[in-house]
Amino acid sequence: MSEQHPHGVWIWVLSKLRSDYLAKLAERRVKRVYLKVFDGLSQPMFWSFQCSPKIIRQFTSRGIEVYGWGFHYGTPDVNAQVSAVRQTLDCGLDGYVLDLESHVENPSTHPHVEALLIALRPLVQPRTLGYTSFGHPGFHPRVPWRILDQHCDIALPQIYFESFTFKPTNEEEVQACLKSYQEMGLTKPMLPVWSSEPGVPQPVSASELQQYLDRFPGSSIWRLPHEGETGQAWNLNYEGRPLIVTGPGEAPELPELTRMLRRGSTGEDVEALQSAMKALGFYTATVDGDFGPMTEAAVKAFQRQAGITVDGVVGPETWAALGGSFSVEPPGETGLRLRLANLAQVEAAKGLRWTGPDCEAEKYLEPLREPMRGLGHIGAAPVFYNWCAAFVTWCCREVGIQIPDVPEGYWATMALVGSWKFWAQKKGYWHPKDSITPRRGDIVVFEWFDGDAALDHIGIVSGYTAGETTIQTYEGNSANQTASRTRQISNVVGFIRIMPE
Repeated sequence: MSEQHPHGVWIWVLSKLRSDYLAKLAERRVKRVYLKVFDGLSQPMFWSFQCSPKIIRQFTSRGIEVYGWGFHYGTPDVNAQVSAVRQTLDCGLDGYVLDLESHVENPSTHPHVEALLIALRPLVQPRTLGYTSFGHPGFHPRVPWRILDQHCDIALPQIYFESFTFKPTNEEEVQACLKSYQEMGLTKPMLPVWSSEPGVPQPVSASELQQYLDRFPGSSIWRLPHEGETGQAWNLNYEGRPLIVTGPGEAPELPELTRMLRRGSTGEDVEALQSAMKALGFYTATVDGDFGPMTEAAVKAFQRQAGITVDGVVGPETWAALGGSFSVEPPGETGLRLRLANLAQVEAAKGLRWTGPDCEAEKYLEPLREPMRGLGHIGAAPVFYNWCAAFVTWCCREVGIQIPDVPEGYWATMALVGSWKFWAQKKGYWHPKDSITPRRGDIVVFEWFDGDAALDHIGIVSGYTAGETTIQTYEGNSANQTASRTRQISNVVGFIRIMPE
């Protein structure tokens, strides 16, 4: 995460809390509360009875941030919702979170959701705009996840493992939820919300909830119990556990890292990683230079506590958090990228069009036809299909990069742009826009923001000047043609930087 968020706790009805709630929040070292201030079906929508400048100052005077939250239902009364949210923000809130759940699974609500977010974005600025919804997106694919991800700053998934029953253990449920967010291609920092609700059959203990708070920076608890209710929210310490720091000379000196480390990697750099993880208390197995499941689990635990992307892959961000440096140009990477860009330049200059199975452009489409047929995605005839991703696949293979026909664990071939992002995330090659400066030979992924929750286009970077609003590319299927193009950076979702294994 680029911004560090404190642990927090959610408040539903302020007047039903214990009378000394402010003093108790300070005692529990709470630094952020999520206070309900809005409900789209209530009249009025703005909850003035528990959101006023005076009430907000009572929190902020004790060093507690206040984020407002409210239920939104995907209704068309966007202007009325915006007006009510404006009233909440005028009370001095530090941020606003939209709660969108089953009501927005109806696709007819999606245009209203997007219109609302577009209107709220400048209103909330420079404060934080977030969304909270189901903990496992895969179980609710019709929620407009991509729209929420595009317009919000943070995601607060409701990972209520206390009530879940779809996995044998709480930890397995948590990991499945986090993986589902990654597989959906959602990019915003995740601040999980853990549940401590009255009346659940098997309530979670305070010690287990505390472990999850400590492991996931910025996570929070739903909710402060009302007077007379059960729940563990008042029994937790919200200060957060600091990273373990070794004393001088205790941690090994890290070499400059020149590749991505992931499960299956071996070598001296993996030994250095394991030694660093052991010194920090995250790794207890043998230092053997073999990146196996124990090393991956240690890396993920460190990433959670460091507040960075939890993917089990060690790249520049994780290595830097460990105190090491990452080579800007790892050996072989420059040559690999340049070979890819140079080949794409030659192909783009040809201006090839697909006109049938006997044209030259068929060489891009043909290798993925059989895998697509095997999945039942096309019939027997060599029909035309959108081939921007097939062009990138062909170029990569021609310069010696191993690209699968179908990414393991995915439903489509590399002829689909979404397959490229899925594969790149698993390999540790994916970089969201603004996380790196693109270079010649990087692969660039586009979304035209048409609200269809699908990535639209892919190409190979030919050039980019830092700070510019456009980027130059080599592409296939640009109006059914290989071509060099200039694209708007605003349409870029992310970059794929393939590195030597």
